[in-house]
Amino acid sequence: MANVAKIGGLVTKALKSSNARQLVYSTGGNRGIFFDAFKEFNSRPHMAKKLSKDIFAASGKVKANADAILKPICDDLGEFGSRLKKIPKINGKIPKAMSELTLDEFKEYLMLGKVTNLMGDGYGARIIINNPKDVPKLIKRLINLHNEGKIKISLVENYRGNNINPYINGNFLRQFEELSYKSIEGLERHVNVLNKVKKAGYTRANMDIFINGVKTEFQIGGKYTTRFGEVEHYLYDMRGFGNPDLSKLSSEQRQLFDLMKEKYILVAKNKKTDKIYNDYLSDIWNRLKNAEEKGLLFPELPDPTEGIPKILSIKNLFKLDH
Repeated sequence: MANVAKIGGLVTKALKSSNARQLVYSTGGNRGIFFDAFKEFNSRPHMAKKLSKDIFAASGKVKANADAILKPICDDLGEFGSRLKKIPKINGKIPKAMSELTLDEFKEYLMLGKVTNLMGDGYGARIIINNPKDVPKLIKRLINLHNEGKIKISLVENYRGNNINPYINGNFLRQFEELSYKSIEGLERHVNVLNKVKKAGYTRANMDIFINGVKTEFQIGGKYTTRFGEVEHYLYDMRGFGNPDLSKLSSEQRQLFDLMKEKYILVAKNKKTDKIYNDYLSDIWNRLKNAEEKGLLFPELPDPTEGIPKILSIKNLFKLDH
């Protein structure tokens, strides 16, 4: 971290000067020089490993205070939980975080010597809400904490599957968009709101929240969708987008994971079967969200439709739950 701060100090004047474009971009006007080098350098295995440790340390320092702020607004509405992402898991996400780094974030972190906020879920918290109808109460409390300066909400991701009711309705999304906050370098910004339909049905509300200057993640989900989300992430890992932690799986579960991974990679490579399987997953999310809203028991979940290996059933996916 000290080296990053030193580099930041040396180039701060250049970034603020009229020559900043020459430092960041080539003469072609659209290709980064220092920007690209920064991302490439920090994606290298030895630097990603060091950066992961820095992120873990910063997240650990904020956990107690973050819990003290978020838990009280959740306790009467559902089950609150928090965790620190393990270093190997953080390490596996560094290349993706670097690839998504924006120019503004690059200048912000470089000028201040802060790179631990390149990922927002080193510390993560969530509420498993008892009744989806209580989400508005929770949103109002989060907005109050933002207005009181106890947290800074910077991003709201309102994800849902096709024809599935999201956890946050349009009225509250507009309220989030009207919120402003001071960024780390003192610039006024408005909350970024993403309201997106996910092709595989993922239905959850995620937020990036700054607490004590550290970017954290807060998730809102129901008791059934959260249970499914615990195992659905294995599909993400199977496709090679994540760094799966299989340490808690039994030998039988690891064997099942390997078999499912082999079949899932084949399914995902074919556009037709990939769509069929995504539609199947979306149907599962829909059934679970609908059961939450109606107060029903956990529903019976179907096997995959024809053309998809039976080993990729949701029932098998739940067998990976530890």
